[in-house]
Formats: sequence, structure tokens, C-alpha cells
Amino acid sequence: MKPTRKDGLFLWNVYQPDRRIDFNGFYWARHGGVLVDPMPLSDTAIAWLREHGGVRWIVVTNADHVRAAPELRAAFGARVLAPETDRAVLEASQADAWFGETTPLPAELAMTTEVRWLHGGKTGAEAVLYFRPLRAILFGDAVRSHEIGRLRLLPDAKVADRARLIADVRSLADLEFDAILLGDGDCLFTGARRAFDELLATLA
Repeated sequence: MKPTRKDGLFLWNVYQPDRRIDFNGFYWARHGGVLVDPMPLSDTAIAWLREHGGVRWIVVTNADHVRAAPELRAAFGARVLAPETDRAVLEASQADAWFGETTPLPAELAMTTEVRWLHGGKTGAEAVLYFRPLRAILFGDAVRSHEIGRLRLLPDAKVADRARLIADVRSLADLEFDAILLGDGDCLFTGARRAFDELLATLA
């Protein structure tokens, strides 16, 4: 579990040799403990989480990022929240509650976390989480990094509607952020706005 420069935010990763990038999971020590798109955790890491307040919520940004959520839900007695657009591809037992464009996150989480939606990717609608107190955006799948400091979109072969996806990514420009957290690839804790603007420029 690696601390970041954002207060109370930790991450851990598992290297993917076929893609030559890390897959990341996140822990925010707020609201009783929030995991996002969690990768598997060692017994040592689970013990560390217990010592630091445990886990109350597990948020999944898209169906492909359920990852270790079921096992960690069982370990901590947490509630799993998943996008309602993924109901058709996720088993009912994989989520305790659903959130969507007309169904907000539980009120406790909604106090600090805004949800935006990216359409046209691999799933019906991928959740983007904006942690207001951290000034950080979290992308699950659609925006990633295969080179440190440079953002890119999913490969075209995995994109259902590139024009719509680009439009939704562009709509995030109004958010005030200085960090970009990525489910796939290297997170940006410096130069995040510049990297995001450079991404938008490549999509012109």
C-alpha cells in the first residue's frame, strides 16, 4: 500500500507484463474506508487496512474492473457499488447497490465524490470519479497511460463509439484538478492538467 501526496489516498498495483503497465487499485481513508477498482491484496496489506480503519465501501467504475471486489467485500464486510449500466453483464451477487446517471452514490460518498460518465467505451457507461477534497479525477479504463506522463484513450478496437467517448472526455475539462488517477497505467500527481490538455489536443 503506497502513500501518495494526496492526504489519505493510497494505491497499490500489479504489473501486467503483456501490456507493460500497472493495474492499480486505490484506497481513500475517508467515509469509513473506500476502495476503488481493487486489485488483489496480500494478507499483510489486508492487515494494514484493518489497522487503519478498514473498508466500508468498494466502488467499481466499470464491469471489467470488478477485480478483487468480491473477496475484499467478504474480508471487510464492505458494500460494493457498481454502475447500473453494467447490470446486464455483472451478476446480481457482485454488487450490493447500483449507481448511475439518475441514481447517485450513497449520500455519504456524494458529499465528497462527483460522478461523471464516459459513453462509447467498452461498457455501457464508465464512471469517472472526481474527488473534490483531493482535486483528483479517477479514470477506470477509458483513459489510461502506457508511457509515464502521457495519457491516451482505449485502443480503437475496444471503443464502441469514439466520437461520443471523445465528447465525454472533453466535457471533464471544467473540473478543477491537479491529479489524475488511473486504473491502468501511471497516475499523475504533477503535470496532470497539462497532460490532460495534451490528450485533448491529440483528439482534435
